[in-house]
Amino acid sequence: MAVGEKIQKYRKSLGLSQEELGQKLLVSRQTISLWEKDQTVPTIDNLMRLSEIFEISVDEILHSESKEQSAEIQPNESYRFTFLKQELNEIYRLQRKSVYKRPIVFTILCVLMILFFIGSSAPDVMIGFAFGMFLIGAVSHIKGIRTYSKAWKNSIEKICKSTYEYKVFDNYISVNIYRENEKIRESKCLFTDIEQIQQFGKWLFLQFGGQSFILRKSELKENSAFYSYMYRNPANTVDTPVPNKWRTTSILLFVASLLSILGAIALVGAMSEANGLFTENMWAFFLMTPIPIASIVFGYILKSKGYKYKKNIVTGIIMTALLCIYGSFVFVF
Repeated sequence: MAVGEKIQKYRKSLGLSQEELGQKLLVSRQTISLWEKDQTVPTIDNLMRLSEIFEISVDEILHSESKEQSAEIQPNESYRFTFLKQELNEIYRLQRKSVYKRPIVFTILCVLMILFFIGSSAPDVMIGFAFGMFLIGAVSHIKGIRTYSKAWKNSIEKICKSTYEYKVFDNYISVNIYRENEKIRESKCLFTDIEQIQQFGKWLFLQFGGQSFILRKSELKENSAFYSYMYRNPANTVDTPVPNKWRTTSILLFVASLLSILGAIALVGAMSEANGLFTENMWAFFLMTPIPIASIVFGYILKSKGYKYKKNIVTGIIMTALLCIYGSFVFVF
């Protein structure tokens, strides 16, 4: 590959126009054009600046590739996917279920808490705090759901018009996106940089670099590297089968963590009936913290064994924080 071709290749990989590259080098667009046509050669100073901009050595710009280097490495697997709108709507429907779970659980807990405080004649500050937490959480969840839905609707049109090409090599994946037979994006990801692989029905979601890419499971090879990656790095997946005993314990701790705050409220209510105090008895919330803490610990045990673990850890952290906040009211008020 000639010097001019390399300059053009690296410039386009950064998404720069000839004029934009010229501005960075303090030269004209015509100068960049002459370089790329191999009609002139950059000076030493300009080569140094180009190497900084392209983040490569000067040697890589000047020296031609050997035959071994220029020979294209053949991928171990290669796939091309196009997606219909109906297919994407089905994926959106499956994903939406997980998005709605947290708002529903949060709403139920807040409503039960508010009703209990009202029924137990709790101080107005407690009722106000619970109601305020509910409003803030509700607004946040509604905003998140709307943002998610809007992003999906905007993405569906673009995805339908695009073709996704996946090439799997020994230690990395190359993802190319085409639109109207023109490559508009090229991404490369090492297997070790994959953030997560999720399964939604007939599809896999590959996540890396803050982006998600869809693969149709029916078209993947039976021994595809995507599956082998999931087995080698199970902590980064969310659909690894969990043995019955682990799943049962996980569910019990998850539910117990959610109910721990209601148990604490009931305990404080029972103590208040005995001594006529409410705020002074709120230290009893701390007595329930071992339950969500146990959920957190078990979540990390699941993670170490390569099973789904996030719901136990997230729920445990949230419930532990709420119990500590309410328990500290005895010191604040």
